[in-house]
Amino acid sequence: MELKKQYTLVEDALQTIGVDPELARCEGDGQWMVERGETEIYIDIWQPETRNQWEYFQDDKPAAVFQIVAPVCYLPDNVEDMERFYEEILYINHHMFYGSFTVNAEEKMAVIGFKRLLEGCNRVEMIEPIESIGYYAENLSTFLSEKYGLKKVEKNS
Repeated sequence: MELKKQYTLVEDALQTIGVDPELARCEGDGQWMVERGETEIYIDIWQPETRNQWEYFQDDKPAAVFQIVAPVCYLPDNVEDMERFYEEILYINHHMFYGSFTVNAEEKMAVIGFKRLLEGCNRVEMIEPIESIGYYAENLSTFLSEKYGLKKVEKNS
């Protein structure tokens, strides 16, 4: 799949929500970063080179992906808080639209993400998850940080 055409689609979506696509572009092709308050939202389009065991579709060639990720907060240090925290984010997952929590164990961080196949994705189907992930990450960062005494993930700027 030719991805350059899809880059234009993402940039149209960004313009629609009031973001200058040129300012949002990152160094690599198919990467953008948008800020919502104190939250950074990372948007990526890419074509995997090899299939992995978790792919839903079983084609010969891996499908191109549209993904959004926003850091929320660092993980609790102690086991008791960690168990309560994990239970809470799993409960929250059930209520979110266009996103779910995942944990980056290497960076000891909770993030909210969205991923879908790029094929057939239109501008509106890009806008809704960008807005949703930003909303959840911004609000849940404050809520979870205060409730569990966690450090928020600071912007890289």
